Amino acid sequence: MEPYKILDWDSSFFGFTVAKILPPRIRNQELIEILESMKKKGVTLVYWASDPDDEESQACARARNAFLADRKVTFVISSQEIQSLANSLSKSDLLAEEYLDSVSTSELEELALQAGVFSRFRIDTRIPQNKFAELYTIWIRRSVTKEIADTIFVVRNEGKIAGMVTVGEKNGRADIGLIAVDTSLRGHNAGKTLVQAAQNWGIAMGFSSAQVITQGDNLPACRFYEKCGYCVEKVENIYHFWINT
Repeated sequence: MEPYKILDWDSSFFGFTVAKILPPRIRNQELIEILESMKKKGVTLVYWASDPDDEESQACARARNAFLADRKVTFVISSQEIQSLANSLSKSDLLAEEYLDSVSTSELEELALQAGVFSRFRIDTRIPQNKFAELYTIWIRRSVTKEIADTIFVVRNEGKIAGMVTVGEKNGRADIGLIAVDTSLRGHNAGKTLVQAAQNWGIAMGFSSAQVITQGDNLPACRFYEKCGYCVEKVENIYHFWINT
């Protein structure tokens, strides 16, 4: 079995071959051989979710001039913790409502772009910015049609959508995908309102826990989830290798 996998969707989207390295820990010679094998197969961009606690893996990545695109943090919370915290969290006058339309809106798509501000697809300058915008637009549109999310909750300000969260299932948990609040509602507990709506959906669906993944460099988001009672389960260093360029 190959220690890497060609990613068909990513390759089609970007217009060049994209692959990911599978093992989270690799020795230097192994990495050299893997990259050489992919280069021969015409791969251009390689993702690697590596173990940040394995110094040899990190040294290997640096030695191969990999770009540290993301410190991916997985936050989790149990349904019992959600229920025990329900009365202690700040209250909001905002109401989160389920978005039932099957067509996206410009408001949702703008919020999706805001959700991706710290995305590795935005901060890696070798990825065209129009592809970042297209990627997140596709993400919200496919969430609306329930291809990659089960539902969406929104909050409104003067009738306009000013915050949203997508939620579905991942790894047997309720999973928050995209979440963003427009500047017009920041400071009004809109984020907590959306998170609570997503969590309540998860409990109603019978999930025993919820998770959300964010970027370690997105310190406001990390602090926000900690205030909501989430704990860090896992951290991964996501590297980008550019070969055949």
